[in-house]
Amino acid sequence: MYRLGITGGIGSGKSTAASFFKSKGAFIVDADDEAKKLIINSDQLQSSIIGEFGENVTHQGSLDLLLLSKIAFSSPAKQQMLNALVWPSVGDFIKQKEDEARKGRFTLFIVEAALLLEAEFENFFDSILLITADSAIRKQRVTLRKNIPEKQIEQRMALQMPESDKEKRADYIIRNNNDRKSLLEELEIYYLTLPI
Repeated sequence: MYRLGITGGIGSGKSTAASFFKSKGAFIVDADDEAKKLIINSDQLQSSIIGEFGENVTHQGSLDLLLLSKIAFSSPAKQQMLNALVWPSVGDFIKQKEDEARKGRFTLFIVEAALLLEAEFENFFDSILLITADSAIRKQRVTLRKNIPEKQIEQRMALQMPESDKEKRADYIIRNNNDRKSLLEELEIYYLTLPI
């Protein structure tokens, strides 16, 4: 079973890439989505987060995800703090899913995660695919797709690892500056190179 990590900044098109591979029969794990679920469902993790970040991430005594994301995305150090708390559990979940995929005889196991490299989880994979795009295009996509103010998008982009650093650590790079059709064509070419 081939293990592929897909990463990219906000608005890069990594979710479109994951959907493409799903249509090819790959086993997909959305690590960002899983991280959110883990935070929501784990009292222990919530306690650790409140212990680390303090009462300013709570509302009426409970962890507030909106407040947490505002504070966690306010500086690289705070983002790293949150990664250090959440990613060990996310990593365990990914390993469980890998076992599940092996038992199901999947030939391609994919994890999609924005912070895959930041969490230093790349050694788990056979290779890393980076989906990237110019910052202006990414900003435009996020503005159209999500109701996030431009300043907040810029703040999040600034906190993510620079694309140039990601490119040095990725095994394969797709520049997604055109339309969806072009991205799917590039993904098809890449898919045919995978040893599965």
